[in-house]
Amino acid sequence: MEQRGRQAGTRERSQADGNTDRIWKGGMAAMLILFFLFLAAVWQGNADMVLLAFIYGMLNLTVFVLVYIRVARSINHVLYQLGDMMECLIGGKERQLFSIAEDTALSKLQGQLLKLYDIQCSYKEREEKLRKQLDENIGNLVHQINTPIANIGIYAGFMRRDDLTAEERTKFADCMEEQAAKLSWLGEGFSRMSRMETGIIRLKPEKQDILPMILRAVNQVMEKAERKGMEIELKGESRSFAMADAKWTTEAVFNVLDNAVKYGSKGSKIEIEVTELTSYAAIAVRNRGIAIHREEYHTIFRRFSRGKEAGTEEGVGLGLYITREILEGENGYIAVKTLPDARTEFSLYIRRR
Repeated sequence: MEQRGRQAGTRERSQADGNTDRIWKGGMAAMLILFFLFLAAVWQGNADMVLLAFIYGMLNLTVFVLVYIRVARSINHVLYQLGDMMECLIGGKERQLFSIAEDTALSKLQGQLLKLYDIQCSYKEREEKLRKQLDENIGNLVHQINTPIANIGIYAGFMRRDDLTAEERTKFADCMEEQAAKLSWLGEGFSRMSRMETGIIRLKPEKQDILPMILRAVNQVMEKAERKGMEIELKGESRSFAMADAKWTTEAVFNVLDNAVKYGSKGSKIEIEVTELTSYAAIAVRNRGIAIHREEYHTIFRRFSRGKEAGTEEGVGLGLYITREILEGENGYIAVKTLPDARTEFSLYIRRR
């Protein structure tokens, strides 16, 4: 019943929309008829010309006034309807007053207003999503920094003791430095993550050589790899081009290499192989170290997520998440698997065109 009522209201409004045109046309027709009657009376010559002209003028004036009043009322009615429609839209309720089936100026204006309303709603939803994301990020950050801050406080309390040996004092100082470094990594990772999620950082992929990006990432982890006696070997395609943002793709490769060094076995070898596929250029990073279980293949790419066996190693669980975000921003993706020889392989897929 309610739907039939709305349909009836729409029909009534559609009829009201055409009243203005009918009034104008009717008024013009009446004035035209009076004109022909005036010409016929003049042609017959059986009346006084001044009297006929006066009567003709008065009748035309009357018709004009009546038409004006009716048109003014119709326009005011439409304006009130538009006002009601705008009030509903401001209140967050979508309302159609004019039939969209008819190609009229009012229906077109209504369509544009509804489009503007939809755009405004989409901006509002995006703003709410970003605010929710920011609140969630802040909550995660606070949760993550509580542990290193508490540890620093504990170690600082230990170092106030007078019975500490020089070796113990050095050990506690190293632990404090490690926790401070963790806070630094967490702050940098959180900053990058927030800027990417809120759209502050915009990737600009363009066709370029992958090798320079890999070499820059390797240079950033080389010192840490040498301290663990690890070797990095590059193989595969020497020159492969892909659509990538050089700065952030280097960051993505670095995050994977940094994990390979961090969780890799001392004295092991990290293998980097570039392969050209039909649509993608694949960068595979293989290493031997802490295993990633099959059920963790998807969870490790979430924010602040780490493998079950990675708890004793440094890290906050943001590197792989940022890498995934970068690659998806370039229309690529990342995958992980365990090879038959028990090595772990991360593959970064970047579109070639």
